[in-house]
Amino acid sequence: MNNRPLDKPLSDGGFTLIEVLLVVVMVGIIAAIAAPSWLGLLSRQRMNAARTDLINTLKTAQTEAQSRQQSKLVEFSSTDLSVTVRNQFDSAGSVASTGGITTVLGNGEVNGDYQLSAPSTSIIFEHDGRVLASTPFTIRITDANSPAQSCVIVTTLLGGLKPANNDLCDSFENDPF
Repeated sequence: MNNRPLDKPLSDGGFTLIEVLLVVVMVGIIAAIAAPSWLGLLSRQRMNAARTDLINTLKTAQTEAQSRQQSKLVEFSSTDLSVTVRNQFDSAGSVASTGGITTVLGNGEVNGDYQLSAPSTSIIFEHDGRVLASTPFTIRITDANSPAQSCVIVTTLLGGLKPANNDLCDSFENDPF
């Protein structure tokens, strides 16, 4: 049984081709505007994750040096964005060159466009937690596709750590106080 009045015509449902094309073009324009911002956000998030891992690794090395009363050597690898922590001296009293615990920064999600750089390839935390390096000692994480950078600054000989981004990485070196 049809309850439609007889004098009302059937309506054509749906969208015309022009309406569909107009919506597709509008979505494309919005995506083109939003894509660079989204990629920049992802890059900053990856750098911040790597910086957090770097801070945690440095704090752990300093704490272990104090608790075990042994100097800890922290080596930075710019090729695979990793940090290795080992005893500065092996059981025979020689400078350790093997072993240790390696941490890949950013949970391995940071691709080959990112680099880790520091004034030296390593830093040493003495048995009392002091740093054997000139301060401020800045460890940078940069992205080759972006001007953004993230860094960890060892601010004092006592091993104070300060996270920073972009211009603050440069300004702290030039004017630490």
